[in-house]
Amino acid sequence: MLGICSCDHKELCMNHSHMVDVDVVFDWSHAPDADPVAMVVQFFRVEDGRQCYRCEFSPARKGETGRGLIKGGKVRVPAGEYKILFHNNDIERMDERGDTYAGYEIVSLEQSLLEPMDRGALGAPPRPGDTGEAPVRGTVGDVWGGRCEYLEVQAGVSGQSVTLSPARMAVECTVELRNVKNMSDAVGVSAALTGMAEGLRLADNAPSGMSATVPFALRRTDDHTLEARFQVFGHCPVQTGQHFLSVYTSGKTYYDFDVTDQIHVGEDASYAGPIHIVIDAEINLPSGGGEGMSPSISGWEEITIELGMN
Repeated sequence: MLGICSCDHKELCMNHSHMVDVDVVFDWSHAPDADPVAMVVQFFRVEDGRQCYRCEFSPARKGETGRGLIKGGKVRVPAGEYKILFHNNDIERMDERGDTYAGYEIVSLEQSLLEPMDRGALGAPPRPGDTGEAPVRGTVGDVWGGRCEYLEVQAGVSGQSVTLSPARMAVECTVELRNVKNMSDAVGVSAALTGMAEGLRLADNAPSGMSATVPFALRRTDDHTLEARFQVFGHCPVQTGQHFLSVYTSGKTYYDFDVTDQIHVGEDASYAGPIHIVIDAEINLPSGGGEGMSPSISGWEEITIELGMN
């Protein structure tokens, strides 16, 4: 069953003298557990790398998503030579940037630093090191995509098709805070990770953009442990300094931890695999509900913790 396709045609491709129907087929064998809401397919001209067509494929049956439903569909393009980039569309987490094959990116959306805590206006908290001017970008959820480096669409030839094989492109990040004291539903807690990539360049499947800070929620798994699992585009390729994990509370206390070695896996700054961060330190959370419930709390207080060997 073919999905529903909508297309945006760029002015540079408005010569319709040799329009050809092409079947776009998605092969999900590299991402058997994928569950995209929609798939975006971008056509770029080989001769200059400029963006030409943008098509979006939705599930075949309205209101349904899941593996096997977004199988593809027909797109009508002028005869010519193309390169193709494709990815799932998640407008609540990602945006598109760039109009050339080499420069096209998907980027995470801007977010406030304390939004995952959802405790109202606490005022901007301090930020570690030299990251105070870095953009704040949200987590990205699952990302599936890829590229096709060459497709020739021939004039007057019927039955032409292209098969696209999406693969998982985001980097999974897990965070575990052990030995947390004084946990209570009255105290909100969230965290942020510095030095992450704000985008992903699809042409070479590489992290891109500025060094960004990514805030995320923490969930309580027992009386002494907070955990998080989320997706990022990897760490920023131009980030050569430290990476910090900051923990913020609604009591306006904060804790900064240098996690550079855990992100780079020792001295390997090019490491691009899953990120697993463990903080095993005695984190004493404040009592009470924080700003808004305790008006006497004014500025933010840094709590210094010496990390032991894990």
